[in-house]
Amino acid sequence: MVLILCGLGLPLPEDIVLVVAGALGEMEHRSWIDVAVLMYIGVMIGDSTIFFAGRFLGGRLRTSRRLQKFFPEAKQVKVEGMFGKYGSLVLFFGRFLPGLRAPIFFSAGSMRVYYLKFLVFDGLAALVSVPLFVWLGHWLWYEFQDDLGQLERTLSRTHFYSLWIPLGAVFVVGLLVFLYRRRSRKADK
Repeated sequence: MVLILCGLGLPLPEDIVLVVAGALGEMEHRSWIDVAVLMYIGVMIGDSTIFFAGRFLGGRLRTSRRLQKFFPEAKQVKVEGMFGKYGSLVLFFGRFLPGLRAPIFFSAGSMRVYYLKFLVFDGLAALVSVPLFVWLGHWLWYEFQDDLGQLERTLSRTHFYSLWIPLGAVFVVGLLVFLYRRRSRKADK
């Protein structure tokens, strides 16, 4: 249920829910595979909810003032351009972009992407991410259940790396794009 609420916009990272589910599964002596299957179903229902919100409400919401503050028309055109340029790969890689996941899935629905295509590409990506995070939670609890202090330190390091490495990568890519555009402008003069 929590995964479906995450899909509806609950400000709780889906990945944290998956790690906690893996740990809870280990505490109850459940197979991480069984837990991953249940979590996968929840993730796909949540993602499908976003997709269908875009399908049925997208036209009206995209022109509303409230959505324009968060998803202005220029960004909407940019997301549509991403779909035009990269096609269905946007759906696959959107799963790995927590801040952009919902807008990409919503846009796919509002752009009338075939649901089966959405389901295949998002489903394949979820087959990578969901079992990985569930297994991580399972393993963390198995390894560190007797030493909660060590578990906390390990999670703290993991949180640090999972936050700062992607931010660093975004910064480097942004810097490279900036330098490329700057060089292109100088070459055009």
